[in-house]
Amino acid sequence: MNLARKLARPIVLVATALVLWLTWPQSFGGRIAYVRVDGHSMDPTLHNGDIVVVRKQAAYAVGDVVTYRIPQGEFGAGARVVHRLVAGDGLLGFTTRGDNRTIDDPWHPRAHDVVGRLVTRVPGAGYLMGELSRPVNLGALCAALTVLVLLLPERARSGPGGPDAATPDLPQNSLDPSLAP
Repeated sequence: MNLARKLARPIVLVATALVLWLTWPQSFGGRIAYVRVDGHSMDPTLHNGDIVVVRKQAAYAVGDVVTYRIPQGEFGAGARVVHRLVAGDGLLGFTTRGDNRTIDDPWHPRAHDVVGRLVTRVPGAGYLMGELSRPVNLGALCAALTVLVLLLPERARSGPGGPDAATPDLPQNSLDPSLAP
């Protein structure tokens, strides 16, 4: 049992580091971005209100579903678009189109405009995030978490070895200073 306790902390630390590395957002220097799908241009592949997880790649290929920023100097510059690469390359510019569209996008993003390639989607999560970001709902969530913490037993909040932990019984001779080595 003692070996299991010694191994538990390093395993938890490694697992936590791995999860953080895999999910760390681009806004904090990572390679992952989380984007809400707005509209129906990618139906049936992606739906309005989905959250897509995209990862920055060294290169992108025709057929990839990507998120890109509309290039500077173009109408809508800086807005993010989730569409499929249908032609072109990262140097001269890609041609993009939504899966539910018959015409190509007017923009031709280059590799540096691409935020990332689709890794996965979380269906409908955009609606939940939108609701949680409303001030009244965010306040209610914070209040509920505060009440939950206050309702936890004192020992659970102080953790093992805290002020409520029992002191182990010591052998009687260990208290005698004359027996010290």
